[in-house]
Amino acid sequence: MNREKIVLYIFYLFSFLTIILAVVDQFLVIFVKPVVLVALCFFYLIRKESINYLVPLVLLIMGVAEVLSATNFEKFFKFSTLLLSINYLINLVLLRKSLLKIKIQLKKVFTGQLVITMILIIYVLYAVTSLILPLDSQLSRIFLYLLLFCFTIFLGACFYIYLNSKTVVSSSLMVAASCFLIVNITMALNEMYIYLRIFPFIINSLQIVGQFFLIKFYIDQHKLKPNSDFFLY
Repeated sequence: MNREKIVLYIFYLFSFLTIILAVVDQFLVIFVKPVVLVALCFFYLIRKESINYLVPLVLLIMGVAEVLSATNFEKFFKFSTLLLSINYLINLVLLRKSLLKIKIQLKKVFTGQLVITMILIIYVLYAVTSLILPLDSQLSRIFLYLLLFCFTIFLGACFYIYLNSKTVVSSSLMVAASCFLIVNITMALNEMYIYLRIFPFIINSLQIVGQFFLIKFYIDQHKLKPNSDFFLY
């Protein structure tokens, strides 16, 4: 059995345990979820010939933020949101290679598909933010707004790459971005508005799926090909 299969078996096993424990007690997740991220890290290091060590750093930041949130969301809210903001900024640096290959052009930025998609996303994020505010302090709001700004830019970059490239590779990025969007919205509602037992299951399931497809995209990023077709509107 080769190393890649062993790593994937570990990833699948601990992903399953994470999802099960999330339903039982969210706190227990901190004991198994880090193994999932470590397995993803090794999966990237094994599969990727030209390694960018910002990718393991992204996984490390995600892991720390998730552990802090599961331990005490309110206590570590500012630090967790700061870590996630940094995480999305690092991802933007990692996506720069794809953006340069596709080339950012105004006529492709202001297309009907991208504009409508971003308007809907911003509206949803605004609606959720309105539900969970006001927070206890002005500083907490600043950290929240910073996270929203970084996350929105990250989503915009993901959708731009997807809409302007062949979907064979960029579909993984699209899946990851969509998962992170649902996770962030669900987590905010779960921790700061209303608790539902199904939320931890959704959050942890989509976190793992999103992280897997994000790493898969970074492994295949060099295969990304621009779409030569122009949009109709």
